[in-house]
Amino acid sequence: MGLPAEALAQLALHPLPPGLRPFHERLDQAEVAAVVRVEQIDEGRIRVRCEAALLGAPPEHFEVKRSPLTPPPLATGDRALLLLRGDRPPYVFADLPSEVIRLSDDAMAARWQEAVHDVIALRSDPGALVPVYLDWIDGGPETLREIGASSLRDLAATHATLRDEIARELERRR
Repeated sequence: MGLPAEALAQLALHPLPPGLRPFHERLDQAEVAAVVRVEQIDEGRIRVRCEAALLGAPPEHFEVKRSPLTPPPLATGDRALLLLRGDRPPYVFADLPSEVIRLSDDAMAARWQEAVHDVIALRSDPGALVPVYLDWIDGGPETLREIGASSLRDLAATHATLRDEIARELERRR
């Protein structure tokens, strides 16, 4: 006889590691989500070119405020998915510097764009996010797997009605 679903949930859904916030929470704090190319980094600003606006309507070229004390791990030429706050440039990061997602190639950029679109479309329905995050875990890349797992743990912790479903799905995929 297997473990009851609640016991499985306790085993599979341990507390979040520091700095790995659920994606739906991160997106809720953003007015802009965009795939960008870093054009220039200055002491207090990062100048970027928007390749794809996923949330909001940023201009083609814009600046993001950059803290010299805790800068994001970006260099000139990098591509990244940025979650930003503000109504107009210069925007500020909605994410912590360690949460900024660097995109290594076109395939990773496309995968992340699809992932962000899915969460934007379904974020008002936590139950609909479960298969999205399971897909992230199954399909990667690694950063998407990790964020998918942290997001599932958060859904299970904050929505008691989803705990059994999430635990069953995680157990089935082991």
